[in-house]
Amino acid sequence: MEFRIEKQDAEGESEALLSLYQWLYKDDTLERTTEVELREAPREEGAMGGAWDVVNIVLTHATALANLALALAAWRRTHPSAPPLNAHANGTTVTVHTDDPEAVRRLLEALNTPDSGAEG
Repeated sequence: MEFRIEKQDAEGESEALLSLYQWLYKDDTLERTTEVELREAPREEGAMGGAWDVVNIVLTHATALANLALALAAWRRTHPSAPPLNAHANGTTVTVHTDDPEAVRRLLEALNTPDSGAEG
């Protein structure tokens, strides 16, 4: 499964995404089951791009979802002033602004079902 995570507000600094990328990239529990990349978001024609707009995550095993939820919740807990993040997959978007690992896991699981947008 592939996720794209970006700030809810597309404007402003990309420091939160860079921090999240570094956090996930260095997480030992994600190392063998998850690919993490920092990318520029696709732009509409004529729009200017930012530096790093998207953290792209590919889970190579379904069981990695729980580890990703724990890592994302831990990052949110250590970065309480970080902006809400939007996670996209399969045409669905969820907004993550909680540090509760179970709530984050449920939100990420919702991305498996198209048209099931949720917030938490």
